[in-house]
Amino acid sequence: MLDYNIFSGMVFWGSEYFPKNLRLSLNDIRKWAYTYKMVWDPEAQLISGERLNRLYKYFKPEDQISILIHVCQNDKGEMNYLEYPYIPVKTLIKYQVQIEIVYWQFLPKTTNSGIHGEYAELRFGFWYPGVTGDEFASMSNAKFVFKKFYDLFNNLQNEFDTKVLQNGFTNITIDGAIKAKFFKIGRFYDVELLQ
Repeated sequence: MLDYNIFSGMVFWGSEYFPKNLRLSLNDIRKWAYTYKMVWDPEAQLISGERLNRLYKYFKPEDQISILIHVCQNDKGEMNYLEYPYIPVKTLIKYQVQIEIVYWQFLPKTTNSGIHGEYAELRFGFWYPGVTGDEFASMSNAKFVFKKFYDLFNNLQNEFDTKVLQNGFTNITIDGAIKAKFFKIGRFYDVELLQ
């Protein structure tokens, strides 16, 4: 039996694909993903075994990391199921680490949302220093953080793979070409982005 006590809960990206009667427990969600053949490489797609042991070397339960359940459609319309360690920005600030950004996405606003013009929030994937073989994820809607990623997006979109995904997200893939260090000024979160 694996010990998942390091996680404070679950975060969902793509929960609109869940059936309405799905119980939101890790076991039930995984059973659903297996039933619909969305899991074909458990070692790479699920947080278990070796991946879980690596996390215990770097994080503690009080760091409030979560399991991100990410369900999405690929370009062929096939469903994908992935689990990532989700690290809140406040934990990245606590450890004062410089991370390598793999990608970031802007969530388009809906009729009732949108705090940054046409976008509502920023999601990003990253590599954490010293942890090989794992991609992490986080998100922010902090004003200064969002603005710096948005300004960088406008400056870099011709240099890297940028596309609008089926769900309306604007995605820029940079595979570690940008490093980020989050910090706090007073009550506000901010970030330094380095090439």
